Amino acid sequence: MLLELHVAGLGVIEDSRISFRNGLTALTGETGAGKTLLVDALNLVLGGKPQRGLVPPDRTAFVEAVFLDDTGTELILAREIPTDGRSRAWIDGRMASASALEERARGLCDIYGQHEHQSLLRGGAVRHALDVFGDIDTTELVASRRELRELLNEQRRLGGDQEMINREIDLLRHQISEIEAADIKGPSEIDELLNEIKLLENASQLRFALERGLSALDGEGVRPRDALAELAQTLQSHTSLQDVHESLIHAQFVLEELASLLRRTAEVVEEDPVRLSELNERLSLLHDLCRRFGPSLLDVENRLRSFRESLATLVESQDRRASLTQRLQAATARVAEAEERTGEARRKAAVVMTTDLQNRLASLALERAVVVLELSGPGGDDVQLLFSANPGLSPQPVGKVASGGELARLMLALRLVLPDGPRTMIFDEVDAGIGGATAITLASALRDVAQDRQVLVVTHLAQVAAAADHHVVVTKAVEELFTKATAHEIDGPERISEIARMLSGHPDSPTARSHAAELLEK
Repeated sequence: MLLELHVAGLGVIEDSRISFRNGLTALTGETGAGKTLLVDALNLVLGGKPQRGLVPPDRTAFVEAVFLDDTGTELILAREIPTDGRSRAWIDGRMASASALEERARGLCDIYGQHEHQSLLRGGAVRHALDVFGDIDTTELVASRRELRELLNEQRRLGGDQEMINREIDLLRHQISEIEAADIKGPSEIDELLNEIKLLENASQLRFALERGLSALDGEGVRPRDALAELAQTLQSHTSLQDVHESLIHAQFVLEELASLLRRTAEVVEEDPVRLSELNERLSLLHDLCRRFGPSLLDVENRLRSFRESLATLVESQDRRASLTQRLQAATARVAEAEERTGEARRKAAVVMTTDLQNRLASLALERAVVVLELSGPGGDDVQLLFSANPGLSPQPVGKVASGGELARLMLALRLVLPDGPRTMIFDEVDAGIGGATAITLASALRDVAQDRQVLVVTHLAQVAAAADHHVVVTKAVEELFTKATAHEIDGPERISEIARMLSGHPDSPTARSHAAELLEK
């Protein structure tokens, strides 16, 4: 709610500070007195763009407004506008940008006339108004769309093209199969193969050498073991040579073991071209794996573990994708069903709402106006308010075709059929072209809207001014060749005089004063 407005140096307003209360407040004054300047001042403090010529040359205008927000906290918005140069803004005494000022002021006040602070002309506002009017429950639609968005986000997080992922899975499986089929015996298998291959390649020479050695130990003639045995027997009775005797006995055993080893080895070492070919093929296979996944067999084994982990992750993600695809299909179906139900409900409510608006507009001297709520998009989300004031002209977006007075009356009609809206509403030019019985209807409509909120109306109609709970008059005077305007609240005889002036142009006329008193009484 607007509590106070301070305006200085704006147009002809020298310096005025006005307090406001709840209910309907009429702003009146002679033509050119500066009534609309108060509306301009509020538009500026709400973040609106300054109009050229609004601030006199070589002056700086200052506007400050005190609001009570929905939480019951006072909010002070201020704006300073020089004739030339950039304006400055404050929020609760702290400097801010005009855009920040506009953002903070959003929802506090709507101005219906030629100004831009009209919440019903903003994107999505007409749809919200329709939903409120038709008591349309959009909970299911909102929830199903949120679920679908979350699933789509999950799908994006999983990432990758499905065909590409399938190819990656196939490649991993092939690589794992190749390495597993090789059945690597361990990181040292290549060294073991090389040793065995070397042995087989030199089998003939090795066997010959082994046999010669064995022949030297076990051949014809005096064998080394026999010679050692004979010497050991000779020394056996000489206790002083016991160490030599024991060494000779030990040497016999060593030669015996050596002969046995040479015999066994000679039996094993033999040429085997088939085995050698197999070993070379195995070595070639392992070298190929090392070249592709190595450089060592240990690296190949590590890569196998890595491939298995990657495959498990991809298969799991593939399973999640399959599940996610099913969930996406179900969620998409739920969204479509919710959009169908919501769209149907909105279309039905739009018919009733436009009928009510037509009736309200007819009572406000716009009986030939046409109002259309155009719904498009899924669920009827895109709701546009179309308007035509004259027969034969197709309805167009209301912000493009309605005059200030027509727009103000259309917004008044909307506020009469809608149960919500900002706590403070200002109507400028709402009474343009109205008189007689329609003026009384307009006054009644404004009072209805002001039942549970604050409404300010700039008016030339005595019927409207008389219907107000509070009355602020703007007066101007010429001082030292300068025109200066001030605004203050009036009551009692002052109010009778102002309404008499509005009726007849003569505030002191007994007849006009009597009529003014009668209007106030009614």
